[in-house]
Amino acid sequence: MKYNCVIKEIEDDEEVTIQIGKVTITGFVNIGINIPKDEETEVEIELYDDIEIEESNIHEKSILSKGTFSYSIFGILDIDNGIISSILDFAIDREYLFEYGFLDGKYVEVKVGRLDFCFD
Repeated sequence: MKYNCVIKEIEDDEEVTIQIGKVTITGFVNIGINIPKDEETEVEIELYDDIEIEESNIHEKSILSKGTFSYSIFGILDIDNGIISSILDFAIDREYLFEYGFLDGKYVEVKVGRLDFCFD
């Protein structure tokens, strides 16, 4: 998913913290970054590494940091559109969602090892 964001922090050209509206998240950049801090830009966010999806008792949309790059994303699974609808929407490969049809339209927790950022 693509969003307009502001670069908040850059660590070692690979660890970047961005702000999208009121949401601040940290992710990984594979090819470094040439955008200065506090600059507004466009970012594409991808879920990277093994992801786990399970039904959630938490019926709210939120993003919870579990470490430097890992997150738990709480929201509604939309299999037809291949997304988890949270405070930010995240695309999930539809082929991966095939086994989670029973969770379509339900609140879920998506555990992701890393968020990858790609800047235009």
